Amino acid sequence: MAHRRTGHNLEAQTLKKQLLTLGAESAIYKVEYWGRTLALKWRPIKPYLHNEIDKLLRTSRTSRECKMLTFVRTLGVPTPAVYSVDISNHLILMDFIEGQQFKQLASVSSKKRITTLCREFGKLLGTMHMSDVVHGDPTTSNAVVDTQSKMWLVDFGLAEKNATIEMKGVDMHLLRRAYETTHWDLQETMLESTMDGYIDISGDNAEPVLTRANKIRERGRYH
Repeated sequence: MAHRRTGHNLEAQTLKKQLLTLGAESAIYKVEYWGRTLALKWRPIKPYLHNEIDKLLRTSRTSRECKMLTFVRTLGVPTPAVYSVDISNHLILMDFIEGQQFKQLASVSSKKRITTLCREFGKLLGTMHMSDVVHGDPTTSNAVVDTQSKMWLVDFGLAEKNATIEMKGVDMHLLRRAYETTHWDLQETMLESTMDGYIDISGDNAEPVLTRANKIRERGRYH
């Protein structure tokens, strides 16, 4: 069980760290802290935004991600345990998952393994949706497969509780768009397998969500 410490000062500059990923919104580092290997997520300043807006976004997303990572784990969805959050510096210290992004694996894996991983991805999203939680950015970049082939979901800065059918539909629409743009040569296999896993978990509740996702897709074509 992780011990979450809030308000702890995790000055990113003073930690021995290795940059793992650098995205538009955040940087992920592998760090040695408290005698163990952990992951440190930092949301840096975006100079193109107004200072107050930038601070508000970084603060709210850091706080939300910390809470949602912890909450979603109670639903049975594997997420990194949070050990400490430093809201003022927009830092979260969490489990380091030894593995690869699903995005990277999909390009080098067999069709059988891709099918298996996509079904699991769909099951995890279905589990969240059945508890009225949306991820907000369900892409293969935000799923990590560890060395035991267990899938973990990460990056919950846009996640929300009390999700409506529309919000769940947006989640599934974003997933499909991610397959189309990132895995265009595998998109049909990946989408079908993901939907199979999603329906396995959601049952009859899947139909209105997937119908809404299709409507959202159609709206996008004509606007």
